[in-house]
Amino acid sequence: MSNSATSVKMKKMSLFSYSFQSFYLAGAFLLFFVLLPSFYNLGLGIALSSIGIIIMISRISDVFTDFFIGYLSEKRIIKKKNKKNQFILGVILFLFSITGLFIFQSESIINLIIFYNLGLLSFTIAIIPYDSIVLDQKKISRGRFKLAAFKEAFAILGVIFALIIPAIIAYFFKVPFLDPNVIKMTGLFFVFCGVIGIFIFHIFFIEEKNFVTTKISFQIILQNIKHNKKILSLANITFFNLLANNFTANLFIIFVSTYLNLIEYVGLLLTLYFITTFLSIPVWYLFGKKYSNLYLLQTGLLISIIGFSLILFLNTGDLFLYIVVVLITGIGIGVDLIIPQAELADILDKNKKNNRLSQSFTTLFSIIKKFSIGLAAGIALSGYGFLNENDISLISGIPNIMIFYFFIPLTLKCVVMLLLFRYRRKYNDSSTA
Repeated sequence: MSNSATSVKMKKMSLFSYSFQSFYLAGAFLLFFVLLPSFYNLGLGIALSSIGIIIMISRISDVFTDFFIGYLSEKRIIKKKNKKNQFILGVILFLFSITGLFIFQSESIINLIIFYNLGLLSFTIAIIPYDSIVLDQKKISRGRFKLAAFKEAFAILGVIFALIIPAIIAYFFKVPFLDPNVIKMTGLFFVFCGVIGIFIFHIFFIEEKNFVTTKISFQIILQNIKHNKKILSLANITFFNLLANNFTANLFIIFVSTYLNLIEYVGLLLTLYFITTFLSIPVWYLFGKKYSNLYLLQTGLLISIIGFSLILFLNTGDLFLYIVVVLITGIGIGVDLIIPQAELADILDKNKKNNRLSQSFTTLFSIIKKFSIGLAAGIALSGYGFLNENDISLISGIPNIMIFYFFIPLTLKCVVMLLLFRYRRKYNDSSTA
């Protein structure tokens, strides 16, 4: 075999070993961030309002630890330390957290607080070097867009497995989707995949050092942002978009179970949603070769708004119409996963001094992601839970679940659309790449 052929093969193995990490991380992520509130409430009996407060406080406090971890990560790059070891350490601790939350399954709130916060901390340790790998790809033939697309495709595949596995187990043993034993076996599967993934990553991933961090300080980071003002605009768009998405993510199971009265279809609907998202990624990837990042994001957002608006016409038992909503929004959301990293990398290309600070800006967007999830969980879960537990109607004639699941997210999506129009107009972002 020729050297060039070997190189291509190794590049493919490196791409696979990198992307595969998203499979088990996203599957465990679904357990940790999406199913956890419903499972600990419906499966283990902890009050929804208490869970919401724990998540919100933990998420907000996690912002401060993220700054510290991001700084240390950048210092490691300056000292020429590779990203593999930090990523592997973070994954090991994250899998330990998943074990405590979903395999041991203690009903103690103290244990929930400890393992949940360990999960937040360890996920940050892993995700900063992992996501920064996309930012540090050279802009050759949309290579970084391809890497982001492959990474997110594996992530969606992991989420699909995280839904299919408990659904199959629940069906086989004739127990509810959120039965403790069902969740325990699902957790075991992803812990096993994580262990395998660590070995694959360690052996086959080849780290490309395209950009070098030379120095770091808070002042340097601020100067970088000042010279690339698009970063703050992109951060605002990302925050409000994630906030809207996480309102619906936190209340999806509750909406389907209580408002639509279709609890037996929860697993099926979630699976269908993520399969649609997964299948849409190759399509968005093809369009990504021709159109600009923000044009694609704007198109996906418009599709999501149109599909999501159909919820206004839903009544109890409207399975078919809700499937239509799931299919349309699934298509629209696919591009949301790819664009922020690809666009941020393009923005950082304008840093003429080559002090890319990819760890620091990965940290910034990790904080945005976590804060949006925490804020959405705090408002949606605690707010909705408190109102229901005390039999309070926020607006007469409108169910509380419709306010938190539909009206607030739809308003936020409209805000994002306005921000996107402003971004593209301000920075002369044309539709072509």
